[in-house]
Amino acid sequence: MPDTDELYDKAGELTQDCLNQIIEGDYSFFDDEDELTEEYLLTYRFKTFADGLNETIASRGFSGDITSADEKISFIRKKCTENGVPLNLSVVRAWFADTRPISSEKSRENVYRFCFAMKMDITETAGFFLKVYYECPFNYRIIDEAVYFFCLNNGKSYSYAQSLKEKAESIIKESEKRDTKYEFTSAIGTGLKNIRSEERFLEFVSENSSEFHIGNRTAYKYAAHLIEECCELARKECESRDEITQKTGRETNIDLLIYVIFGENINQYKKNSSFAKTAGFPELVKANFPLKMNLSKIRNGEKVSYDTMRKALVLLNFYRYFAELFQENKYSDFCVLEEDLRGFAAETNDLLASCGYPVLYVRNPFDWLIMHCACNEYPLEEFRNAVKRYYLDMI
Repeated sequence: MPDTDELYDKAGELTQDCLNQIIEGDYSFFDDEDELTEEYLLTYRFKTFADGLNETIASRGFSGDITSADEKISFIRKKCTENGVPLNLSVVRAWFADTRPISSEKSRENVYRFCFAMKMDITETAGFFLKVYYECPFNYRIIDEAVYFFCLNNGKSYSYAQSLKEKAESIIKESEKRDTKYEFTSAIGTGLKNIRSEERFLEFVSENSSEFHIGNRTAYKYAAHLIEECCELARKECESRDEITQKTGRETNIDLLIYVIFGENINQYKKNSSFAKTAGFPELVKANFPLKMNLSKIRNGEKVSYDTMRKALVLLNFYRYFAELFQENKYSDFCVLEEDLRGFAAETNDLLASCGYPVLYVRNPFDWLIMHCACNEYPLEEFRNAVKRYYLDMI
């Protein structure tokens, strides 16, 4: 059995349990009339956004009835007033009703405001984003988030951050265009980490003004490269099986890639039969799923959400890693070993970290799905079984 410590150093009990169930269990998405497997994907203990909120306010001194939304809202209102944070409490009430904030700039701003209201430090804010919101905590190329990083890292208030944002925006607006020097978005965070004074922060913004508001170039570069690699692997896989020869003429055919990864060209199903409308996956799995439109946008450098980009990186690297393994072994009597889960996780985590995204987290349902499949003897086939069970059989 793989050493789980290598995958989740200092993980909590529930996280370790989820990981152990993947590695030690014999759960499969394969389904036939004789043997129906339990709906583990729909019932396992992932952390809801409301769970994360409850844990956070409890750690901040809330001692009321944890089941009472009114009492919790009253506590947060008091914290917002004390710390000068304007937070729409109707939005927070929806969060407690388990309406998870979507992956968008507006929702990210609301989550940052909540973190400031709770007087979280940089580590606590990053943890809340990673393990509750399931989003990258700081996109340093967005000046607002670079400012928040500096302020949370130095114990500054939300109102202070708003004033600093105005100054930084003014500097960027007045600065001349320069060549960018940071290839990796995470390197900007490294540059900001040890800055302690406002003066030095604004100097950094002035010196690197061209780095901001240009999107996560690292992620787009790696994702576009992965799309090309995966399209080529998909073409070879179809040729080896002598399938759909009419589609294999173009090495960068995303339709072909979708067909191979999912086991069917699900792009053909529209409206009420579409993946977004019909699939029985948990909402955290199917929301912002990287299908043809999103993969085409990424390849063309068009903007997609944080969640879409991260899911694309994970899914594409999953297919690339295991398709290469099987093609190198010419498919003959080859199956994945338990140690390959560690190899896949290590490569994927390196990729995500270099792009400034959260590493794999087994209590995130999308990550659980991919890691479960990665631990199967036939990972790509297990993923196709999941798609069949939770989508194609439901159309």
